[in-house]
Amino acid sequence: MAAYEAILAEIGDGLPDAAQYQRLSELVLDVPRARRLARMDPFAPGYRAAAMELYLSLRGRAGQGYVAARDEAHAAAVPADLWRALVPWSFGSAAMVSEHLLAWGHIFAHLNLPAGGAVLEYGPGSGQILLMAARTGYRAFGVDINPDALAAIAAQAKHLGLSVELEAGEFGAGFAGRKFDTILFYEAFHHAIDFDRLLELLHTRLNPGGRVVLCGEPIVAGRSKAIPYPWGPRLDGLSVFCMRRFGWMELGFTHRYLMRLAREKHWTPRFYPFAHGDRAAVYVLEPADADAARGAVISGDRLAGGRGATPARAAVVLLATALGMIGPLRAGWRALARVRGRKP
Repeated sequence: MAAYEAILAEIGDGLPDAAQYQRLSELVLDVPRARRLARMDPFAPGYRAAAMELYLSLRGRAGQGYVAARDEAHAAAVPADLWRALVPWSFGSAAMVSEHLLAWGHIFAHLNLPAGGAVLEYGPGSGQILLMAARTGYRAFGVDINPDALAAIAAQAKHLGLSVELEAGEFGAGFAGRKFDTILFYEAFHHAIDFDRLLELLHTRLNPGGRVVLCGEPIVAGRSKAIPYPWGPRLDGLSVFCMRRFGWMELGFTHRYLMRLAREKHWTPRFYPFAHGDRAAVYVLEPADADAARGAVISGDRLAGGRGATPARAAVVLLATALGMIGPLRAGWRALARVRGRKP
């Protein structure tokens, strides 16, 4: 913790430079509460409270508690240049753009929408997937806790002459009484502290034959130093920086836990890895009756080889996405890539 505090003192009220990004990405905090959480049964009644205590201890301001409407929203005016100043185009990196394009393609391969079908995305960010869905002839709906993000999506849709329906709200809310053929989370599900209740609620939001698609989530093959438990706050320095500076909930999951949870919430889960990038790995959840959910043997249940989600990698993208840190992102991403032994 002392090393982490020293880096924060260097950063002050500013943002990390390339060297600080690298040091934060390499650092994993050793937190006694995390060791306690790692020993607990993730399905036990007290686990969630312990995970919240850990998050609050990492974030600070424990007396304020966690309020999604306050802690997940961030002010960001609609940029003057809609076509280059929004993620992923704002990265100014062909490598980064290609990661998102590959992920979007893999998502579209698993949307399973009928002609003119309805897709709802929670936490759509800059709205690129919704805009593509609308251009493909699907009915596109988005719910985001951040009104500024919705304004940017609306501005793009207006310019392109597309119909995208948007509402401000939390996960599971929005468009009361409406049901959808597919519900999508792209780099968003891990912000939900009540994700198990959310999985229950999503059953009520689907049309018959519908599905939930998760993509770009920090789900790892097994426990690691950064995620030493079945689920909980990620402990890499960049994720903790995001919690502390912005208040975001930054959870990580093991593959085994997510698959078991999905079954217990009466979903049939299937995992579709992607050979060319962990961001594009897809989980598809389809409703199943209780007996099938408990006893089914699902293809794709094993988390195959490949890198798996990288918590620090996800934090770099989330931090830069929220703040529009174009220059620092380029430097930080290259530094992080060098540490990982990959081309930036």
